[in-house]
Amino acid sequence: MEKRIAFISDHASPLATIGGVDSGGQNVYVAEVARSLANQGFLVDIYTRRESGEVEETVIFDEGVRVIHISAGPETAIPKELLFDYMDEFTANMLDYIHRFQLAYDLVHAHFWLSGMVAIRLKKQLDVPFVITFHALGAVRQIHQGNADKFPAQRVEIEREIMWHAEKIIAECPNDMKDMIELYRAPQDKIEIIPCGYNPQDFYPIDKQEAKRALSLDSSYRYILQLGRIVPRKGIDNVLEAFARMHREIPDLRLLIVGGDTADMEVGQEFRRLNSICAKHDISNKVIFTGQQPREQLKYYYSAAELFITTPWYEPFGITPLEAMACGTPVIGSDVGGIAYTVRKNETGDLVSPRQPQQLASKMLSLLQDSQRLDVMRKKAVQHVEDHFTWKIVGEQIADLYEQLIPKRIEQRELQHLKSYFQQASQAFLQAAESLPAHIVKVSNEICRVLTAGGKILVCGNGGSAAESQHFVAELVGRFEIPERPAYPVLSLNTDTSVLTAWANDFGYDTVFQRQVQALGQPGDMLICLSTSGNSANIVQALKQANDQGMVTVNLLGKNGGQAAQFADYNIIVPSAHTARIQEIHLHLIHQLCWLVENKMEQSRTQQDVKKLIA
Repeated sequence: MEKRIAFISDHASPLATIGGVDSGGQNVYVAEVARSLANQGFLVDIYTRRESGEVEETVIFDEGVRVIHISAGPETAIPKELLFDYMDEFTANMLDYIHRFQLAYDLVHAHFWLSGMVAIRLKKQLDVPFVITFHALGAVRQIHQGNADKFPAQRVEIEREIMWHAEKIIAECPNDMKDMIELYRAPQDKIEIIPCGYNPQDFYPIDKQEAKRALSLDSSYRYILQLGRIVPRKGIDNVLEAFARMHREIPDLRLLIVGGDTADMEVGQEFRRLNSICAKHDISNKVIFTGQQPREQLKYYYSAAELFITTPWYEPFGITPLEAMACGTPVIGSDVGGIAYTVRKNETGDLVSPRQPQQLASKMLSLLQDSQRLDVMRKKAVQHVEDHFTWKIVGEQIADLYEQLIPKRIEQRELQHLKSYFQQASQAFLQAAESLPAHIVKVSNEICRVLTAGGKILVCGNGGSAAESQHFVAELVGRFEIPERPAYPVLSLNTDTSVLTAWANDFGYDTVFQRQVQALGQPGDMLICLSTSGNSANIVQALKQANDQGMVTVNLLGKNGGQAAQFADYNIIVPSAHTARIQEIHLHLIHQLCWLVENKMEQSRTQQDVKKLIA
């Protein structure tokens, strides 16, 4: 059975262009993990905020993956720092979509704290468990950004609440887990470390000269690369300051800075600041700002570079170092968060303290002047990420985590279904108790009259009703509750398999009961038919034959009684349209009839014995 997962990624759509102010690693993570899960047989729906009135509500992203746009606030791009007030609307409209299309999810995977808020409410409304990947923590952000942090003040407290409500929390690296435990007192047994990844089909080594040609870069220069969002915390100013300190030692060196949508006001402001640093250090002619680039071009930038440099103040994980190493480019990164986890010092690159341009300059110079060491690092970098960080590996680890939770969810759902079945059955029995007792008494009286007059009773039904007809007969021929009593002459028309198969084979199944009624029934006998629908042709034919032979006819039916109801002297019709409920009540009716008949017949027999003694 396919398992359905709901991703909530409020501001980071997999359809967004990567490199904008709010488009980066989370967008990639959501897209690639969803694809990996779909390849393992999961169905994934990604719920994200609608940022345009032009986009379809539901978009097929890949096989097994859909992107669902949820209205919450204005249909335009809004900085994620301002989305908090729209999460109630997001939740309500997401629930509306789920109810509209009658979707049932085995698990919710929330991405970012705002999505976690929605996941808590879904858990309460739909009783569906959730996993969360925070991608960044408010407490860590406040430490590094202070008053520059524009998120609501209650973010940290809400994140703490999310951690307690979540079934599992995915930390992207050991440092991420450490921050959750120390800053939030998160339950350690809930936390699983699962890293980010890269796609080997998108990122792989390309010959440096070929990569430079593909980008129209001057092949006579060597390049180092900084790639990512153009925001202050990424530490691009640190890279420029370091480059300014060492570029004269390598005259043919150029710095590529890739990323950033200059149409965005905040990004444009940061661009101007970075350009002023270049002008201050007289390196503008050696620094190339490319702006935002198509994702399919990035492998050429990574491969064209001698080194990839990334020195953010903090980084929950950082996917770009993986992509660089996958392209055979060693990484010098900040010794923080996920970068410290993915970059192996002195093997696949090196680590430095953030905001230390002199230290960074020294490391860059040391590596760039040692070509043999760089070659060894290139090979080790590729092997390292292939062994540990592909999205396939990451997706399998996340699927394993899901499998710890989904069976519990299925069991809970099954228990809930079972409870509802009991409730439905109870309701059906209560309705039957209101409408059927008078009919049951009449039929029991008629059975006693037939038996007392020396008649016999024939019983038939199909499928489950056939089994119940035999049960009925067994109780009356044997005993129900009174052990010492005479046997009653009752026959099941379902038990003679030779007659059933011979007649069905030679003439058709529609008349198998009619034939037996014709052979065994006498005037004054009774035929009792059990049918949930009342529309079985062999039941209708048997009733007609019994009527022709002067027999008393009784039906135990359900739904609206069907065709059979018009051909019987007595009908007991269960007030339900559900076959299982009808059969359950039929069995109860059989027991009630047996109890009534047995007691009435014994009472009559006792009275006759008393009369004989008196006489």
